[in-house]
Amino acid sequence: MRAQTLLLVDDHDKFKGYDTYDHCHTGKGKRHRAFVTLLFDQGNKVLLQKRKHRLFDGYWDLTAISHPLHVDGHDESFQEASDRALKKEMGIDHVRIENVGAFNYFAKDGGNCENEHCAVLVGKYDGDFKPNNKEVYDVKKVSFDEFLSDVKKNHKSYAPWTRLAAQELEGYSPNLLKVELDKFLTHYDIYAKKYFEAKIRSTKKYSPIVSDFYKKLQDFSGRGKKMRAFLVWLGYQIGGGKDLNKILPISLAFELTQSFFLIHDDIIDRATLRRGKPTVHKIFGKKFGPTSPQFRTSFDRQTGLQGVNEHYGESMAIIAGDIAAIELFDLVSNSDFTSDLKILCQKELAKVILETAYGQILDVEYGYVDASLSDVTKVADLKAARYSFVGPLTLGAILSGAAEKQLKAIEAFGLTAGLAFQMQDDILGVFGDEAVLGKSTMSDLWEGKNTILIHKTKELAKGRDRDDLDKIWGNEAAKNKDLERVGAIITKSGALDWCKRENRRLISLAKKEIGKITNDQAKRALFGQIADFVINRTK
Repeated sequence: MRAQTLLLVDDHDKFKGYDTYDHCHTGKGKRHRAFVTLLFDQGNKVLLQKRKHRLFDGYWDLTAISHPLHVDGHDESFQEASDRALKKEMGIDHVRIENVGAFNYFAKDGGNCENEHCAVLVGKYDGDFKPNNKEVYDVKKVSFDEFLSDVKKNHKSYAPWTRLAAQELEGYSPNLLKVELDKFLTHYDIYAKKYFEAKIRSTKKYSPIVSDFYKKLQDFSGRGKKMRAFLVWLGYQIGGGKDLNKILPISLAFELTQSFFLIHDDIIDRATLRRGKPTVHKIFGKKFGPTSPQFRTSFDRQTGLQGVNEHYGESMAIIAGDIAAIELFDLVSNSDFTSDLKILCQKELAKVILETAYGQILDVEYGYVDASLSDVTKVADLKAARYSFVGPLTLGAILSGAAEKQLKAIEAFGLTAGLAFQMQDDILGVFGDEAVLGKSTMSDLWEGKNTILIHKTKELAKGRDRDDLDKIWGNEAAKNKDLERVGAIITKSGALDWCKRENRRLISLAKKEIGKITNDQAKRALFGQIADFVINRTK
């Protein structure tokens, strides 16, 4: 214990150096990094312990409590430190944790003290536990609500950091993101269904062919996760917006923005699968297939490159994407916001669309020419971070009158989380399960897409591995076995580990902005779960 080296930090968790356990815990102490871990089971019960400790001995506490250590030249991550403490105190092996908040505090106990920036970590666990009687007097499982209530009623029975952690956990649920997303979708799906049904009816006067476009848009948009639509709603709440019905047209507008981008992107990438079904251009292309009398293998008389099914499908899909882009602005125009807010909203949407288009330009270009890490990172910034996170959150926030400092924090959160989102997407594009992803895992390879993951692999791979990567990546004739070879090269080179470490760093940075976005504990917890979802998602 006395030989432990702790990490000194400031009130914002900025690293300041190292010092011994004793120096950090005697007299006035020195502010250092610490954490508490609370485990939830499926029944929303939490595991508590009465802790044996040099400071505040015999108080009820969370599941595990400790400090990240500096050991053998390495600073422990919160995950590593939490796993160590859980194993030592409760006999529990690895439990994936998420950081849902933090607080600073000073507390004296005789000649000793706690002077900590303490992270609040939570995890889900339903397995067995075996308390270490050298570390723990007693354990109990209670409902989460009962725990929060008892801390308030019997606060003298709990360690001082446990009381503060309980305040950070007010409104938290281990499934908060799913609960809130499901509540939003209950209303959103009804609104979207009515919207598309009205469009289908109103366009039949032109032609059933035209109204069929809206049926295809409805099907395509309905198959998405609607996370961006949800983020519009979340952003709206940041500035105090409460009228869900009022924001629904804007959420749908952003979902149509997503449809517009994906439909066109699939044509550019020559993708065949999206959201578990054929891409929109392939669905349209089936109308005039090889068995159709309209099928011609030399539609282009000059080049003879395209059959009518392929050209027809791509042409119609481009128009479908265009319709989505036009309709999204119409949704804003017909919403119930003031004219001034509608103008701000349309400007923000136009900015998002333009920046994403700029990112698409660079993405295509860097598939053909060499690009630096900074170049490919810029693509991720424009194509993922700004339109997947910054755009929808900002759109909702400005419509509710959020403060400028909140908008800046939203941008900082979105840019870092969005970059991690894109790198996770790149990882899944090589290592993901196509059945789970709902899209091809070969498209990036065939396209020769210069992702951050691939760029880093090219930088690190040597000899035959680098030669094989150059031959396979961008080869339109590549097969699944070639993708497996690429995966092996990426792993061996260390690029996969590098990307995962970078993702964890980015999410840590994103989480530091949450406290600047909102003071609402439940909203902070929700943002934290969104950040964790980014790098833990499998589709």
